[in-house]
Amino acid sequence: MKRTKIVATLGPSSGSEETLVGMITAGVDVVRVNTSYGDHDDHARLARLARAAAASTGRPLTLLLDTRGPKVRVGPLPEPLPLSAGEEVVLGEGGIPLTVPEAVADLAEGVRVLLADGELELVVLGRDGGGVRCRVIRGGDLHGGKGVNIPDVALSLPSLTPFDRESLVLAREMGFDCVALSFVHRPEDVAEARGLVGKGLWIVAKVELAAAVRRMEEIVAVADGAMVARGDLGVEIDLYQVPLVQRRLVDLCNAQAKPAIVATQMLRSMVDSPVPTRAEVADVANAVWDGADAVMLSEETAVGRHPVEAVRAMAAAARAAEEGDVAIRVPGLGRGLVGEVSAAIAHAAHCVASEVGARAIVCATSSGWTARLVAAHRPGVPIVATTPHEDVARRLGLVWGVLAQVIPSAQDVEELVQTSLATARDAGLIASGDRAVFTAGLPFHEPGTTNLIRVLTVP
Repeated sequence: MKRTKIVATLGPSSGSEETLVGMITAGVDVVRVNTSYGDHDDHARLARLARAAAASTGRPLTLLLDTRGPKVRVGPLPEPLPLSAGEEVVLGEGGIPLTVPEAVADLAEGVRVLLADGELELVVLGRDGGGVRCRVIRGGDLHGGKGVNIPDVALSLPSLTPFDRESLVLAREMGFDCVALSFVHRPEDVAEARGLVGKGLWIVAKVELAAAVRRMEEIVAVADGAMVARGDLGVEIDLYQVPLVQRRLVDLCNAQAKPAIVATQMLRSMVDSPVPTRAEVADVANAVWDGADAVMLSEETAVGRHPVEAVRAMAAAARAAEEGDVAIRVPGLGRGLVGEVSAAIAHAAHCVASEVGARAIVCATSSGWTARLVAAHRPGVPIVATTPHEDVARRLGLVWGVLAQVIPSAQDVEELVQTSLATARDAGLIASGDRAVFTAGLPFHEPGTTNLIRVLTVP
């Protein structure tokens, strides 16, 4: 089995139950609904499709909604606008239109403006009515709808647009498991989103702005996980610094037992090709070795010609990296967790499993926290999380190496042990006669109380 989870984006190429079932069978653990495209009816339809496909496969599937965010784009243009190096243009009112006109309010003389993923570059010369006057530094043909990045300035735009607020309400009402929060500037953005979705959904902060990189530790501390969104990030900061940010973000998440997702262009060639390039396979492998919980497919499965093959290729690349002789990075738990009883039990479970030759670590959990703590150590055996809560089981689909199983509520320790082991055995995750390390917390049904560890033989 692969331990690294796969996130796949839904779209026209994966918009049928048959295709999605094929993707799940090939190795998808999490499906992403990207609200940058379509309306709320489309997003609700995709959520229902995902739940139906998961039910038909009998596998738990994590459902993630990705917010649109205040993405600034070039407005509609009747035809491509040629920009020549050295010429002056107006950005905003009276010139090149923007989908968020108020974005120019924060632009002062000398600020760089990048268009079309950084292919074109302007520098601000000064104000011009409701817009700004700019000089073209790097020219080319500008098309409507292209992205606008202003990496040197933290724009005073709200992280959540009215559309995003509606999306978060939809996520709560439709039973999504996680929300990927776009264009996070500051930790307060995460707190604002949490106020709309409540405590049940995980909030995954997307690091794609220079402002987010500068406050990455604070953002990870308040989020439930994070995503390195390398598309906009590669425009916002020096392109050659993106791998360093990726590794740093994964380390920060692992140290706090929070899932980390590596995203964007991982198998980009498979939008058209049925096989990945060697460089793309190496990119997936390096994300695995960095310790990422999950790797993500975007346009490959949303609009690509080979969505099932893309999932199959990513699963094969992840599995090969995991089975090789390259160790996965394990930074160790952060200071805030060291010394906690639950963290100590998780570390002990990892060590004991290795020493006694256990075939699995079975975590009976109410919130999923113990399974996440164990996963942070990247043990060499599967982590089976048993829980009476279906929503907890689904969210754990985003966590490295965790196989979640829903069990009935138990009345005492022995019932919990036997039910957990029997469920894992019946699911084919362990076999009779195997050794397993078992963890749980007393008293029952209280999150964060893990204080029990036992070595057992599976009946």
